[in-house]
Amino acid sequence: MNKTGDHIPFYQQIKNLFIQEIESGKWKQGDKLPSERELAAQYQISRMTARHAISILEREGFVERVVGSGTFVTNRRIQLDFVEFSSFSKTILSKGLRPSTNTVHKRKELANGFVAKRLGISEGEEIWSLKRVRFADDIPVSIELSYIPYAYCPGIEAHMNGEDISLYQVLEERYGIKLVRADQTMRISLSDEAESKLLRIGNDSPCILVEAQAFDKNDKLIEFSQAQTRGDIVRFFSKLNVKNN
Repeated sequence: MNKTGDHIPFYQQIKNLFIQEIESGKWKQGDKLPSERELAAQYQISRMTARHAISILEREGFVERVVGSGTFVTNRRIQLDFVEFSSFSKTILSKGLRPSTNTVHKRKELANGFVAKRLGISEGEEIWSLKRVRFADDIPVSIELSYIPYAYCPGIEAHMNGEDISLYQVLEERYGIKLVRADQTMRISLSDEAESKLLRIGNDSPCILVEAQAFDKNDKLIEFSQAQTRGDIVRFFSKLNVKNN
């Protein structure tokens, strides 16, 4: 432990050390971590400091505690491309995981001012609303909420009668609408009580809220969506090209 110099708290140093060892492969999925007592003795810190470091690792999804057995490496983190515009199922399958869906609601409703503005329509206009919880290997990852002007997809409820039906596939095959790009924004958001229950996380857990406006090949705005994604098991990445001035 570095007890001088850059003044990084001991619990933060332990956390960073464990993350490095997990990501390097030294610690593997299912490996058991030393006990708090063992960590305290090994790094010459208090058990409270060791407990704090492990608690943060658990909150961020690197480890999980099993009552009566100990703490184990789980590292269930899923890496998603923030730039690439693709369906959830295709993305999860590409990671070697099994996607599944639980529909919270699918209905025709009237657009409020917030949604209407983001869809470029009038407030009170009919929209199709679809809210789903997305899973990877039976672990809830994200809550997705999609809004589409109903005029673009009349009768869509007849084609969305299964849990794993692809919305984008229905739009393309039934209505000739193919979404080709999206404008996305991302920010940190704390889960409310309902979201926490659906995602199986604690109230006020940090999540990543991604909002997107999706367009077809004619640059027509078709969909506004929100995805509340667990911050403990998902991280986003992108590849950027450097432009010289």
